[in-house]
Amino acid sequence: MSEAQPGALPTDGTVISFYGGLGEIGANMCSIERDGHAIIVDIGVTFPDATHPGVDLILPNWEDLIQRAPTIDAVVLTHGHEDHIGAVPFFLRDFPGTKVYGSKLTLGLLNAKLDEHPGSQLETYEVEAGESLPVGHWDLEFVAVNHSIPDSLAVAIHGPDGTIVHTGDFRMDQTPIDNRTTDLPHLAQLGDQGVDLLLADSTNACRPGFVPSERTVGATLRRQFASAHGRIIVTTFASHIHRVQQVLDAALESGRKVAFVGRSMVRNLPIARDLGYVHYEDTDVVDIEEAGKLPDREVAVLCTGSQGEPFAALSLMSAGTHRFISVEDGDTVIMACSQIPGNEAAISKVINGLYRQGARVVYQSHEHVHVSGHSSADELLLFHNVVRPKAFVPVHGEYRHLVAHADLARQAGVPDEQVIVCADGDRVVLRAGQGITRTLGFAPGRTMVDGLSVGDVGPNVLRARQRLSAEGVVIVAVRTDRDGNLVERPEIMQQGLFFEDEHPELISRAEEVVAKALEKRAGSRNVAERTIHQTMAQFWREILGRKPVIVPVVMEA
Repeated sequence: MSEAQPGALPTDGTVISFYGGLGEIGANMCSIERDGHAIIVDIGVTFPDATHPGVDLILPNWEDLIQRAPTIDAVVLTHGHEDHIGAVPFFLRDFPGTKVYGSKLTLGLLNAKLDEHPGSQLETYEVEAGESLPVGHWDLEFVAVNHSIPDSLAVAIHGPDGTIVHTGDFRMDQTPIDNRTTDLPHLAQLGDQGVDLLLADSTNACRPGFVPSERTVGATLRRQFASAHGRIIVTTFASHIHRVQQVLDAALESGRKVAFVGRSMVRNLPIARDLGYVHYEDTDVVDIEEAGKLPDREVAVLCTGSQGEPFAALSLMSAGTHRFISVEDGDTVIMACSQIPGNEAAISKVINGLYRQGARVVYQSHEHVHVSGHSSADELLLFHNVVRPKAFVPVHGEYRHLVAHADLARQAGVPDEQVIVCADGDRVVLRAGQGITRTLGFAPGRTMVDGLSVGDVGPNVLRARQRLSAEGVVIVAVRTDRDGNLVERPEIMQQGLFFEDEHPELISRAEEVVAKALEKRAGSRNVAERTIHQTMAQFWREILGRKPVIVPVVMEA
């Protein structure tokens, strides 16, 4: 059995590398490689939290893939959520002309994203559940699965070392809105043929039981719409097409017009309607400006911002700063969504802000306004017994979810040594007739997107931004002659250190301290900069107990 040397892959098996989505929620991406050829399954983003100031998106770091430069036969997208397709436009910068396979809705949402990235080069291939086709070194077989977005697919990848099944995200809703269930007969057929490795969604592995049907949310929505006397504002994910359809149905049944608010909501819903996944008439929808002219009892607003994103529509409403909507007494806000781990504080802030504005807020903890798009533990056990994999690696979830799913796999009969819990940067090797083993991994990393800049923001920049946000910045400008002597009084500006109206004397005192220090230590520009930095660090530490970022600016007269 050969093992890889550093920087190389084993040559006698199929190597599965995990670039994102293991030990975290989001940034899902893995590669499946053999003989220099690769299949990539999903390329998603995750979103920044309070530890990522100024960052817009976080991507998997595929530098390892670039250095190895395999032939990428295909990128397979399991469904259209951002944590599975959001990084594709950035991936195409490094791998132009990539062939991308996905369902009709998934590719429709992807193409809309690509419109925002001019020059992206790819070939798209629309596939349907039940379809099989050869792609490069592989044979791909697509299976219908049910999730919180329509047209989701699992993929079976048949290669020289056996069959690998990747579920994408899925649940086992038996009465879905679109009547498209997870195709257990097809999965059972794959199980009969032999599944050598299963990679399966683990997000809800810690939650016992079965997930209720999406249809059960509709009853709550209809009751809320029927009883509300003022405006109704509903927030959910723009890609949660089935939830959106139920909101539309409840609004229209109660005689309300619907206004879409938020960039992704305005972008995604016309696409989904054109492709036949959501149904409404033009006359059912009004612009947000027009909605303000209608009686409150005739208005429903469907908006983004379910995760407390600072500049999303609902956050602006909760702060009273939205351009068109001022939340008032009598308004009902329905948060028809889950809380993504890590967003709890931001969501709580939004809910409290809405209450302060006078709204009645309906959310998951006290009303049935959300069901998960991911299978719970008992559903996962059923799934394992249908597929009967010979080896298993849990994917998509925090580390506790992966461990819980691994335990379920063992209960369902997968041999203990053939269940491997991985993290981002890990690799396993599947060898024909021998199962899986762990092999040398790589440093996974993350790539930050800040505005138009990709990859320029690293750990050092983030630490500097965190320090700026926590301690503030002091800029000290001085003018000297050629010998380093001051020619005028130093000028100091600060941001985020203290409120100057409360302590107007501090800046003058700081300027005097700097002037005296420089008079004692006249010299080169470098000497002046060091003197300013040392003097100011000591001054602010003694006066305020703070350690601001200090920026000396030394100019020669």
